[in-house]
Amino acid sequence: MAGDLTEGVKSFFTIYGLGGAVLLFFVLLAEMLMRRLEGKSLWSGEGLNSLLFFFTVGPFIEQLALNAVLAGVLGVVYNLTPLRIPVNWWTIPIYLLAGEFAFYWFHRLGHEVRLFWADHSIHHSAKTYDFTVNLRFVPFQTFYRILIWAPLVAIGFNPLMLVLFALNIPAFQTFCHTQRIGRLAPWFEWLFVTPCNHGVHHACNELYIDKNYGGLLMIWDHVFGTYQRMEDDVPPVFGITHQLETANPIKVLGHEFVPLWHDFRAAPGWRSKLGVIFGRPGQTFALPRGAEAGSAQLAEPAE
Repeated sequence: MAGDLTEGVKSFFTIYGLGGAVLLFFVLLAEMLMRRLEGKSLWSGEGLNSLLFFFTVGPFIEQLALNAVLAGVLGVVYNLTPLRIPVNWWTIPIYLLAGEFAFYWFHRLGHEVRLFWADHSIHHSAKTYDFTVNLRFVPFQTFYRILIWAPLVAIGFNPLMLVLFALNIPAFQTFCHTQRIGRLAPWFEWLFVTPCNHGVHHACNELYIDKNYGGLLMIWDHVFGTYQRMEDDVPPVFGITHQLETANPIKVLGHEFVPLWHDFRAAPGWRSKLGVIFGRPGQTFALPRGAEAGSAQLAEPAE
């Protein structure tokens, strides 16, 4: 029984997740068409490098391997707990709020813990904010997602429903990585993640840093005080606070892991070393950034 549930969730992840990769493919085709109609090259420099590396590797690793790991772990936890929250019309709103809560805190961890930010900042490092940002594969997010999702499963939430959020939210946000859609109705902007709200999340202006973590809804941002509307007099600057001067995908992948490793090795004592790993980005022990770090500057959260 336990094995059947785990295998079922894995199969669901694989089939449903590949649909997200197909959706991304067609969105990228639309981006190319719109750029051509605007008289631009088909791809920006960042977008082309992301396409050649991240799209050929990232979606398949994430959908076929990492999501299977997440599904397997959640399935095991669910089979170990006697608690069950049924899935019916009355509990769907609870599942929605729980899924959003889990996404909010998983996403926020990716900004506020330096080890996780080293991973998550890969997605944020693009200075060109269009659909190609979706290509920037974040290789380790599954592992800190487990930290948030597993406790919900342990208290009885069905992992298959949480899997829906794990897959639907990135698919929905595919359409939010664009400046082509302007501000929407005020009530809609207040309640839902929109291109403007998510543009704030990707901006590195001081006003916008560490804001708008929501997946589908902005509810938990309002509850925890991290909501920020895009202000007309503060145009967003996309990227990270120490911008990368390269689109080389290998350097993009390691741009924060390299200085993190240098700082960890140089930190005096294990308490300082743990502070480097689990402290806030930009507030932990840091070596002077010199030639040994190259372009890999200390990157503060900028989404």
